[in-house]
Amino acid sequence: MPILAWKRVTFLPKMGYRRCMTTLDRIDREILARLQRDGDLSISELADQLGMSGPPCWRRVKRLKDEGVLTHRSWHVDPASVGLNVVVFATVRLATHDAAATTSFREKVLDIPEVMECYILLGTSDVLVKIVAPDIKAYEAFYYDVLSQLPGVRETTSSVVMSAVKQTSALPIARI
Repeated sequence: MPILAWKRVTFLPKMGYRRCMTTLDRIDREILARLQRDGDLSISELADQLGMSGPPCWRRVKRLKDEGVLTHRSWHVDPASVGLNVVVFATVRLATHDAAATTSFREKVLDIPEVMECYILLGTSDVLVKIVAPDIKAYEAFYYDVLSQLPGVRETTSSVVMSAVKQTSALPIARI
C-alpha cells in the first residue's frame, strides 16, 4: 500500500507554509530502511538485496534524492572516541518571542560546533539544545561563555546525560 511522505515545506507569501507530498511504495520504503541501516550500500548491492536490477534501483534512489526524501549521507562518529565524553540537554527560555529575537538566536546557534541539535518548542521551554563537551568543566565554560550569552536567553536549565539508552537517526519506515 503506497504512503504519502512530506517532500518539503515551502513558505509562500499570503498562503503560509505548504507541504508537498511524494508517494512511497513498498520498494521505496525498503530502500529507505536499508539505506538507513547501511549508508555504504552501493546501488548494485542495494539492488541485489531488493531482487531488482541496478538501473531501476538507481532511478528510485535518484528520485528519492531529487524529491528531498533522502537528504544527505554521513558517518556517525562515536563522541567518546574523540574525547567528547559529556552530552547535555539544555532547555532555554527566551526573554522575548518576536520574530527578530528568535531569528537572531537561531542564526547564532547554527555557528556553534558544540551544539549538535536545536529545536524551537511550544510549551514551558522555548528551545531544546543538545550539546557535547569533553568534560563537565568544559561544559561549564561553554555555559557561561557561549550558551548564556546567546541573544535573548533569559534562563537555561541543563541536564547531563548519565547513559544513553537508545540513539538512532533511523526513522521507523517499516511501521508507516
